[in-house]
Amino acid sequence: MPKSFRFSPLRFLRLTGIVALAVFFLGVPSAWSAPPKAQPVPTVNGNEGPCSADFVVKDGQDKPIYNAQLNMTFRYGFLNLHKESLEVSTNSDGKARFIGLPSFPKDPFEFRVHYRDRRKTVTDDPGVTCHAVQSVVLP
Repeated sequence: MPKSFRFSPLRFLRLTGIVALAVFFLGVPSAWSAPPKAQPVPTVNGNEGPCSADFVVKDGQDKPIYNAQLNMTFRYGFLNLHKESLEVSTNSDGKARFIGLPSFPKDPFEFRVHYRDRRKTVTDDPGVTCHAVQSVVLP
């Protein structure tokens, strides 16, 4: 057998060490990568009270819908003479939030959700649920 093909314990250890270091340094960067950051939830503030409404908008296959439009109009103040319209779009997780809503409106809130040609209306009474969480499915 030629000399270059002989087994050598020292050569074996050196080769094993090089392979182990290569595996370690090639595998570790994937473990070092940071997890994806959560998208901030788009929020619109009505500045009229302590109540809020959180929405998650999904399609019929339970996937979040990006850029679905949510809007609502409410009346407030003496004799409900003031009117406020709020609108917000969902993020890539299908989430949106309304804050600063009055706690005792004259009528329950109607939130209109639409995305392209799909529409849905969701009703919420902040006198009953001041911090509502709504899941909306647009088929």
